[in-house]
Amino acid sequence: MNKIIYTFGILIFTSGLLISCGSKEEQQVNEVPSVQVKLSKPSTQVAKTLSFKGKIKAAESTSIRTRGSSFVEEVYVKTGDQVRQGDLLIRLNNTDLQAKKAQVEAQIQQINAQLNNTQRDVKRYQNLYEKQSISAKELENIELQLVSVKAQKQAALQQLQEVNSEMKYYQIKAPFNGVITAKNVQKGDLANPQQAMLQLEGKSGFEIEVLVSERDIDNFQQGDSAVVRLDDADRKLTALISEVSSSSTSTGGQYKVKASITNTNNETLFAGMNASLSLKTDQLRKGIFVPKNSIIRRGELKGLYVVSQQNTALLRWVRVGGVVNEHIEILSGLAADEQIIILGESKLYNGINISY
Repeated sequence: MNKIIYTFGILIFTSGLLISCGSKEEQQVNEVPSVQVKLSKPSTQVAKTLSFKGKIKAAESTSIRTRGSSFVEEVYVKTGDQVRQGDLLIRLNNTDLQAKKAQVEAQIQQINAQLNNTQRDVKRYQNLYEKQSISAKELENIELQLVSVKAQKQAALQQLQEVNSEMKYYQIKAPFNGVITAKNVQKGDLANPQQAMLQLEGKSGFEIEVLVSERDIDNFQQGDSAVVRLDDADRKLTALISEVSSSSTSTGGQYKVKASITNTNNETLFAGMNASLSLKTDQLRKGIFVPKNSIIRRGELKGLYVVSQQNTALLRWVRVGGVVNEHIEILSGLAADEQIIILGESKLYNGINISY
C-alpha cells in the first residue's frame, strides 16, 4: 500500500513539473518580440521610363594627329598631364621643310635683285622715250618685264607663306585646356596621319552618348531633362538632352542622342564610364511594381517579404522584370492586392512576428 501511495505521489509531482515546464515554454513563445515594419501595396501602373546604355564622354575631346609622316623629335607631355591652350605638346622633324623654306627665301632675294634692276631699267627707258631715243614698243616691253618680275615675287611670297603655315603643323600645340588621357608615340617614332599621337580631353564637363531606336526617338527633344545612372555605383546625375540626331544612316538604324551632364554634386567622373540615360515619358506602364529596396537577393534568386495570415514575415520568391524609376516590375509570384514589407527596424527572416 505504501508503494502505491509513493508511486502515485511521484506521478503527481512529475505531472506538475511537466505542466509547469509547458506553461513556461508557452509563456516564452508568447513573449517573442515582433519587428516594427512598414507595409505597402504594389503599384499597378507607373510612368513609363526609357533607358538606354551608353558611355560617359568628355564634352571636349580630340585625337592629336599629324598631317604627314615625320619623325618625332620631342614629346613634352605624358599621360595625366594637364595642359593649357597653346602649350607645345610635340615637335616633329621638319628638316625637309626648312630646306624648302631656305630655298624659297633665296629665290625671293634673287627676284628682289632682279626687280630692282628692272625698275631702274624702266625709269631709264622712260627717259629715253621722252627724248624719242627709243620706240614705244621698246618701252612697253620693259614695262611688261617689270610686271612679270613682280608676279614672280608675289608667287614666291605665297610659296613662303605656305611653307610657314606647313611648319606650324610640326609644332603640335594644345587646341584647348584639358588633360592628356593617352600617349601613343615616343621620341624617334615615325608619326603618320593614321595614328593618333595623343588624346586630349577637356575639363569643361561631361556628356553621355546613347543610341535610340526608331520607336522611341520621338520621345527625345533638345532641352529635356533626363537622369544618368552610373553602372559602377548607385549614383544618379541630372542631365539635359543636348543633341538629337535626325538620321540613322551611319549608325545602323539607330539615332544618336547626347545629353550634357549637370554634375552639381561634384561626382568623380571619367571618360569611358558605363552609364545609362533615362527619360520619363507621359505614357503609363501597367503591371505589378514594387520599390527596388524591397527586393531580397540571394545568388540568382530574388524575392521579397509579404505579410502572412499569421501576421508574420513570409519570404516569397518572385520573377522580376525591368527597373522603372525607383520601382522594379514583378512578372510572377506576387498578387496586386498583397501587402509587402518595404522597411523593417531590424533584420527580417522567414516567420518572424511583425507589427505595423
